[in-house]
Amino acid sequence: MGRRHTRSGQAIAELVTGLIAIVVLIMGILLIQTLSRAHTQTLNQARAQAGQDAIQDPYILRYSVPSWISDWNTGRDKLHYSQDDQQVAGNPNTITAGVIARAQPSDLSAYAPGNEISAAANAGGLLDNLFLTHGREQETIDLARFPIIRHIVYGADAITMQGDAWLAWAHIENVK
Repeated sequence: MGRRHTRSGQAIAELVTGLIAIVVLIMGILLIQTLSRAHTQTLNQARAQAGQDAIQDPYILRYSVPSWISDWNTGRDKLHYSQDDQQVAGNPNTITAGVIARAQPSDLSAYAPGNEISAAANAGGLLDNLFLTHGREQETIDLARFPIIRHIVYGADAITMQGDAWLAWAHIENVK
């Protein structure tokens, strides 16, 4: 009988350990859901902003002119495609030589006068002629609601989510 009473303390310790693990798991799931919601909202708001700019006349570019990117160098965190990665500049002549030249823009302009490929072949800055509109939105998630995750897993007070969207400018001329 004495042996049975000494094992009851072990069961309580196992129950408490299991409950702590379940609470951490639930908090992690709630954080993932919150981050997913914030990501979706920022991306939708960025798309809405870019979409509004895409139908404006005249052409609007809110942030910066897009740049050609050929690759990415990983940053200090050694994770691919994270916030601290640096872009490796690309060469716009790759598009000119690989796509536009093969389309034979001079012959194409005879068949379809005023087409975009022939215009791009004669343009100075190909990227400027793509007329991309840019939308950007950010949301900061305060991790005060997730103290266990904040202290054990992430180690920061907040996470900032950013959504970027690029859309083509839909130059719509007024037809009378």
